[in-house]
Amino acid sequence: MNGLPADVASFVAKLEQAYPEFRIVGPLLARRDASLLAFECVAHELVQATFHLPEISVATGKLTWWGEELARWAKGEARHPLTRRVNPRGGDGPDLRLVDGLIDAAIRHHDAAPPADHTAQVAAAAPAFVSIERLRVAMLGTPEAAIAPQADLAVATHLLRELARVPLTEEVSVSAIPMHQLARHQLTRAELAAPGAARDAVARAQLADIAAMLAGMQPAIDGVGGWMARVRRRCEQWRSRPLGRGDAFAQLWGRLDRAPWNTVWLAWTAQRRGP
Repeated sequence: MNGLPADVASFVAKLEQAYPEFRIVGPLLARRDASLLAFECVAHELVQATFHLPEISVATGKLTWWGEELARWAKGEARHPLTRRVNPRGGDGPDLRLVDGLIDAAIRHHDAAPPADHTAQVAAAAPAFVSIERLRVAMLGTPEAAIAPQADLAVATHLLRELARVPLTEEVSVSAIPMHQLARHQLTRAELAAPGAARDAVARAQLADIAAMLAGMQPAIDGVGGWMARVRRRCEQWRSRPLGRGDAFAQLWGRLDRAPWNTVWLAWTAQRRGP
């Protein structure tokens, strides 16, 4: 991204790859709220370490390092290019037990049994995202009332991408599809590796649950979530709309690499409504 140091731009590029709306709103944030953009990059790194590193020892080691870095940030001694760009905005600084919570979440994720249903799936993922949102409050001074709705949004975003990864991994994550969906469509977890009508039906059913979750959180996000959360919810709602005929996962991946055509308008109107 133009105007950013190379060591920061590399992390922003990873954020944009995961969430294409940042290709549009990222330059605005870089100019108007560099701390928020840097925190979004930190949050992405924490999510990747918690849920997407195959070796638990690597995941816990990386999260431990982040805990140490946040302790340095609280003392004004940050070393990482991202934390150096997050300016304190009041509060008592991050409670480092929140990083311990992320380590616990990573261990549970690696050792987890398959969730029984969508409710159990959400409950398993939620603690990690609540911890990250509590870090946001401590570092950026955002309202505590926003913790729950923004964590819910992050969970839905996470589940959408877990679903999309189903055909791309040799061993499907146990958290990607709840057991009741597999039973309903008479599939085993191993059979998710093979394309077919049943796998597409599971994807559509799981996507419908995520879409319902995103629709249900609209009042809370619009009320206290902040303008960036409002934009991101609308983008994820667009991605989780019903799929057309054909390969469900090909369509889903096409959406994950794009943002809605009206994202600029969404960002402008969301900002006009307030922080």
